[in-house]
Amino acid sequence: MFFSVSYKKLTMRIAATLLFAAITLIGDPVQAGKITGFAWTDGIVSIAGIAVTNPPPFPNNDDVVGEVNELKVLQKDYKGVTFIDIEFTVMDSGGVTEYAIIEGVQNNTGLDWSSYHVQLGFGTGADFVMSPSGDGLDFDAPFFDSIISFDPAPLFSFPAVAPSEDVIDADGGPGQPDFLYNEPFVFHIDVPDGITSFTLRQFPVAVVPEPSSIALLLLGLASLKTIRR
Repeated sequence: MFFSVSYKKLTMRIAATLLFAAITLIGDPVQAGKITGFAWTDGIVSIAGIAVTNPPPFPNNDDVVGEVNELKVLQKDYKGVTFIDIEFTVMDSGGVTEYAIIEGVQNNTGLDWSSYHVQLGFGTGADFVMSPSGDGLDFDAPFFDSIISFDPAPLFSFPAVAPSEDVIDADGGPGQPDFLYNEPFVFHIDVPDGITSFTLRQFPVAVVPEPSSIALLLLGLASLKTIRR
């Protein structure tokens, strides 16, 4: 009788332990390297509406069809032709999580843009360094089989896109005129385990005026100066 009662108690304890373990696993699934926060730097540019979901809906989803973790930047407003650094914090949890970056970009620089560039690295400002090759942090390398778009309608700004592991160069079209808003720019980032942060650097390149245009401008300024005299 004592053996029977003890056996029942032992069986119940084992069952309870297994149930607790199952609930724990369900409540805290195994996850990959995931973005947990962000900070942006540079006074010439303003950012509105970055949305970071933590934990992501689909951890450890690198190259998994139909599983998309969206990270939206509703408006990046450039007031000068310069770079902007967004530094993301990352939780080390074992694996690679892929994020779709979806952005709206405003040109308030006073100049038309001829191209747009995106880079991955570490640090900000003068301390920024490019991400080393093969570290797992990349623009969905090596196959680049996710959506990359910098030419949304109606502007179709930068249709020629050249992605590499840590750099995306976009150009080849009409560009983005001054004072116009463009969305969405879309690209993907693989975030690996083993890092605590990384930096997404972006910058436009302004259209360089033709030499004849510069000459005409200088001639016009000289004429104004003569008239004033």
